[in-house]
Amino acid sequence: MNSYNLGIQGSGLILILLLIIASFFTIFIYLRTNPPINKGKKFLLISLRTLALLLLIFALFEPVITGVRSKIIEPKIAVLLDNSLSMKLEDASGDRLSKYKNVFNDSKLSDYDDENIIFRKFGESSQLVQNFKFDSLDFNDNQTDITTAIHSITQAKQNDNVKALVIFTDGAFNTGSNPIYAAEELSLPIFTIGIGDSAEPKDISVQALILNEIAYIDNPVPINVNIKANGYKGEDLKISIFDNNKLLETKELHLEDDFYESTVYFTYLPKEAGNRKITVKIDDKKDEISYKNNSISEFIKVLKNKRIISIFAGAPSGDLSFVKQFLSDLKGVEVKEFVQSQGSNFYTQATETDISETELFIFIGFPINSTPQGIIDKIAKQLSHNKPIFLMTSLNTDFNKLKSIEEFLPFNTASTRPNEFTILPDFNPRAASNPLIRVNGTDDDIEKWKNLPPVFRTETFVRPKPESEIIATFKINNVPLNEPFIITRNINSRKSIAVIGYNLFRWKLIAYGGELSKGNENPFDAYTTFLDNSIRWLSVSDINKRITITTTKKNYTKGEKVEFTAQVYDASYLPVDNASVNVSVSGNNETRNINLVSVGNGRYISSLEGLPSGDFNFKGEVIRNSQKIGSDDGRFSIGSVDIEHRNLRMQVELLRTISEASGGKFYTYNNISSIIDDIKSLKSFKAKPITLRSDFALWNYVWLLIVSLLLFAIEWFIRKRSGMI
Repeated sequence: MNSYNLGIQGSGLILILLLIIASFFTIFIYLRTNPPINKGKKFLLISLRTLALLLLIFALFEPVITGVRSKIIEPKIAVLLDNSLSMKLEDASGDRLSKYKNVFNDSKLSDYDDENIIFRKFGESSQLVQNFKFDSLDFNDNQTDITTAIHSITQAKQNDNVKALVIFTDGAFNTGSNPIYAAEELSLPIFTIGIGDSAEPKDISVQALILNEIAYIDNPVPINVNIKANGYKGEDLKISIFDNNKLLETKELHLEDDFYESTVYFTYLPKEAGNRKITVKIDDKKDEISYKNNSISEFIKVLKNKRIISIFAGAPSGDLSFVKQFLSDLKGVEVKEFVQSQGSNFYTQATETDISETELFIFIGFPINSTPQGIIDKIAKQLSHNKPIFLMTSLNTDFNKLKSIEEFLPFNTASTRPNEFTILPDFNPRAASNPLIRVNGTDDDIEKWKNLPPVFRTETFVRPKPESEIIATFKINNVPLNEPFIITRNINSRKSIAVIGYNLFRWKLIAYGGELSKGNENPFDAYTTFLDNSIRWLSVSDINKRITITTTKKNYTKGEKVEFTAQVYDASYLPVDNASVNVSVSGNNETRNINLVSVGNGRYISSLEGLPSGDFNFKGEVIRNSQKIGSDDGRFSIGSVDIEHRNLRMQVELLRTISEASGGKFYTYNNISSIIDDIKSLKSFKAKPITLRSDFALWNYVWLLIVSLLLFAIEWFIRKRSGMI
């Protein structure tokens, strides 16, 4: 049903009154004319002027015609099709691509009304495909991000009445967050179609290589290598680790079961500073479905300087003792301890040299009310040089004094009261990939952080800064509260961790110690893991570094574009936009030079294409006003990435969970033919009436003025021809 209304600005009575006055005025001036004219011509002239005046007066009141009409939008189906490299590989059942095409054809989705179906392909990103045909897929994406693909449907859901989502994929995502959470947020029934075989193929692969990004000479670095093997029970694997292609160590692993997963531990002792390429290789086995996943490489930056960590504590405590014990076991670390005794005194007084040489500050219940402001100011000066800080509060932490360094912390204090209560940590599933709670680098890591004993906290409320990430909130009496417990922040090379709570050593005594007392020989040590990960993460920053030049990834596939990014800051750590950033790339017997382009706020970007396979070094220099203000370097590889080869099994559990949690259904090639009927049977799959409103501002149309002027011109022409004065 359509309706139209006329609206004006101002009073309608005044408009009518002015129109009447204009009409009577026109009639009055034409009562007597010189020379006299006949009644017909007089009526014509009165009409022309009256109409012209009426149009002008009408326009002054800004008239707007509002049209309201109803429209029915038919329900639509959105279809996401996996376009990643893994979709054309072979798995346990053979050629995956031909089965993919057959399943798609059997679904009959290509025969559905073109106006009521939306096709998007996805891999590293998601793209809309017009006039979709299966041949539109090229399967060249080197990663699979299902979460981003699901998020791309959000706008279509709102604007296009999308009532169901269909996803063709093997479910083996290798970038982005867990798609289950994205599916829950979308609030649409999702119908997943599994492509591939759910059985593990006969294969051996390196699933992950976990190591620090930064290491120090003669400081041992633990390296975890996650291995997966299927179909080789009783055989031995030979696993080798290389530093810049130089063999360091070889280990053998006996496969006790037909399906075997294990973590192999190496210790890397850096002997030379620089960017080092660490590679792990497994010797090939007969009949493997793919040899491309038998090796993996990562880069580690080895620094010369020894780390100096300073602990500042408001008083002796259990947290202080346990942190000291943990740090004392680290090699290549010098720990300095400054603990307040009585009043403003310290058991050991921190000198200005002690503070300036510190590379990582740890606050445990510090500062307190009696802490000298001078000490806090000196620490704040060092923190302004991008030195990291780890904060663990206590009952006596003075949050007012903490405001002096709040700009370097991941939060702002809202309010605080020294009322103590117990809390249960509640780790955020979305933070599962955060390095602070990383254990094995799998989705199961988050499960290990559940059921920890309670710790303590004061009635303190903080506001996380926009760049911060909340790693954990907390529960009281098993009721979740959306208040931060563990927060991190990393911006402009400034890193910080804040734990708004204390007595974390209970994780060691009660959880870990309790499991040992029960005879568990290998319990999860949450306390040590958290501290170890935190110190590693905070240490991954070069002190006073104002120039950062990196590639978006460390490993690229052949033919993939290598993207460079740079951040440039002056001595005051203000962004610099007018510098020249030149990067030289060398390796594999060739050298390339590129200039990065400023995109504002101290950021520069550019990319390089056409590089052959191999390892490459790059070095960038930043020039401003003909002066070199800094440089940075790094490494990357081309041709060694096979992330899509690392998981060749259809993830049935994930796909079924996505469908069931969203109210959809999981399909394979056996039952795909019913998918359209199943979608149409949804109660929510119905047309949606919408009301469209359109406003036409008549006063803003130039033709209104043109008509008025034309009427005045005609009147003037007739008067002129009649010889009227």
